[in-house]
Amino acid sequence: MITHSQSKELNMKNTEVTPNDVRKTLQNQSSMIVAKAGNITIVRYRIKRIIFLTSLVGIGLFFNGCTAGYVATEPSYVEYSRPQRPSDLHIWIDGDWVFNSQTHAYVQRNGYWAAPQQNRIYITGQWQSTPRGKYWSKGHWQKKGYGENRRNRDSR
Repeated sequence: MITHSQSKELNMKNTEVTPNDVRKTLQNQSSMIVAKAGNITIVRYRIKRIIFLTSLVGIGLFFNGCTAGYVATEPSYVEYSRPQRPSDLHIWIDGDWVFNSQTHAYVQRNGYWAAPQQNRIYITGQWQSTPRGKYWSKGHWQKKGYGENRRNRDSR
């Protein structure tokens, strides 16, 4: 659309507005609009790119922190005295190994007395060997009969 100032300018040159003059004016305005839209598109693209790259870095850091630590050899187990048993119902849970991601070494965590959970048994942790090295598989509570049913099913 022709603005008031542009129409005055055209009227000063000629008293008659030709279609050619209107076309030139519209082309100038549309090219300005396209230039503005192009800049907005470039900014949107850059913002999306920054968000995507930041997300990738965040995901990478998150999963790097969740990986198990691998070592070439198992650390030596340090014996310590057990504290007094709180009651005859409590069972001893052997200490675990915790991977320290800053030192890249396993640190021994002391065992403790725990009250047994109903219909569950405690599976002690153990060292697992892989081509990458050895890692500690933590101990956990498991439903009674879960491992036995699984073993029977696998042996069929």
